[in-house]
Amino acid sequence: MSDFTAVLDGRVPEILARHGVPGTAVGIMSGDETTLLGYGVTNVAHSLPVDPDTIFQVGSISKTLLGFVIGRLIDRGQVELDHPVAPLFPAGTGIDQRITLRHLITHTSGIDAQNMIADAPRLLADHADDSIQASLPHFVRRPLLFAPGTDYSYSGPGIMLAAAVVERVTGRHYADVLQDEVLDPAGMSGTFTTADQVVTRRVAAPHGRDRQGRPTLLVDQGWQRHWQLPGWDVPGGGVLSTVRDLMRYATQVTSAEAPGGLFQVQAHRSAGRDIGLAWMLEQVAGRPAMLHDGLTIGYATRLLLIPSERFACAILTNSLEGAAAVEEIERLILTEAFGELPPRELRPVDAELADALLGTYDCGFYGTITLVRGAAEGEMRIIANPAPADADGYLIALDSPDRLVLAPPDTLVALGPDGPLGDAVSFTREPDGTVPALRYHERIAHRVS
Repeated sequence: MSDFTAVLDGRVPEILARHGVPGTAVGIMSGDETTLLGYGVTNVAHSLPVDPDTIFQVGSISKTLLGFVIGRLIDRGQVELDHPVAPLFPAGTGIDQRITLRHLITHTSGIDAQNMIADAPRLLADHADDSIQASLPHFVRRPLLFAPGTDYSYSGPGIMLAAAVVERVTGRHYADVLQDEVLDPAGMSGTFTTADQVVTRRVAAPHGRDRQGRPTLLVDQGWQRHWQLPGWDVPGGGVLSTVRDLMRYATQVTSAEAPGGLFQVQAHRSAGRDIGLAWMLEQVAGRPAMLHDGLTIGYATRLLLIPSERFACAILTNSLEGAAAVEEIERLILTEAFGELPPRELRPVDAELADALLGTYDCGFYGTITLVRGAAEGEMRIIANPAPADADGYLIALDSPDRLVLAPPDTLVALGPDGPLGDAVSFTREPDGTVPALRYHERIAHRVS
């Protein structure tokens, strides 16, 4: 029998300290056993211990709850994955007539993601209406990145449009549908969508790191109006929850009563990676898994399910820099559950591939990135070219890893002093060997030179 508590108690405090993360909550479901743990503090100014009922922004884990809702509507015959969605909306909304619900929930619509964050400060000024329906026209009228169904690029506005479809077919606000279809049936009494609902509860505050690597509170920072994400982004990232509730959700998702299409491949992402109804589908610990990460201003999170093993884990951190800690904690959990994990296959970037990758790629509101050869043979590096500052908008900083190697067949992984740090970019390659585009943070970045 696994002893997750002993393993994590012995390692997690050091991991948090090393990465400058104030606190984390961890939930693990293994068969009939559930382990709920908390480490560190809710915030560095007015510290309370993190416990299993501490509320975090879960970020894009929220998208999987929308996938569950859509699965319910599909099972009832209220929506069809392959029907165009434009007829559900008033004329002039600007939705491309080719876009279907499948395209939206699998990030294959071609709807550009950048405006949701870059333009948010302008859209939210003067207490503007931030509802899904009111915000929709701004995000869907831009030119598509590609014809619907022909490629993959992570799109928050596409997810928002999928939630707008839910509102149209049910005649109700998305948050109310979410409550009735997911939260109440699962007993998720500690999960909410607004700051007002959590004001009397233990809440993890958002943090970053200062120049010395120490955790620091993030106050009035980010693209949203205040701490709470806007109403339009509740489906994509605005859910507030606990590890206790996420384990209840995992039980619901893996039960016989769950919608039928959650685990089914709905679209292809990249080699060995697919997507279901918002869930990312790939192999973890040698087993088919469904997962989703979350990243908001001051929080990094992950929810992982391996249905064949009746296994799930949720890791919530209160730091923008928490992703590396999440990776380490997850590896400890998986090793305890399934034994030593095989190392990821990494190779030098050969000269032919390096030649094909060299160039500059448009990352939208991030700016551009240029791939060049690294200092060591078989390595590459990224030179970040941030977009010009916009006084009325919001800019996300680009990463500039200086040691990249290949994780076959199509991903460049950043290396640190102690080994792999995580995926930097993936790429698409044509039959003639050329590389027309990268995916940076799962969003398409077309070559510009």
